[in-house]
Amino acid sequence: MSFFSLFITLVLISVVHSGTIRDINNDSSCETHISKLDTCKAIISFSGDCYSSTVDISKTEYAKCLTNSFFWSYPLNNMTLIIGTQFTQQQQPYTILIDNEQVMSTVSHVYRIINDKETEVTTQEKSLKQHSDTNYQIILKFQGPTKLGRYGVNINYESYQRL
Repeated sequence: MSFFSLFITLVLISVVHSGTIRDINNDSSCETHISKLDTCKAIISFSGDCYSSTVDISKTEYAKCLTNSFFWSYPLNNMTLIIGTQFTQQQQPYTILIDNEQVMSTVSHVYRIINDKETEVTTQEKSLKQHSDTNYQIILKFQGPTKLGRYGVNINYESYQRL
């Protein structure tokens, strides 16, 4: 292993271990943070000026959980959540049920993203049910307020295999 690859490996380990994940959009003014609370619970927050941020949990330890609970701290603007589960890794179709009552207390719209196309899936029902796409993922964009009204919102969901 060369010195350069060893250095990069150590940097990546320190970033992952600290619980900080760089925003997927590579916008230097916006950084994504995931603070682990428990095995399947975390706080998602953003530093900097983030109009639209993406959090990919599909390749993290949270993908192993059948039930997840994320607290979106200071929910402003847009947050896209890329969800992958243990079924994603097994390439098996699955469904998630989101506790929609919690989400709708702060989020005005929810969009499903498939093949870069957004479709509104906002509902006032108690649960928001979504099926995995052909990549065995679920990508949701949560549209929060433009001015802070609440400290945070819980995004709780259960996943189960579709037969």
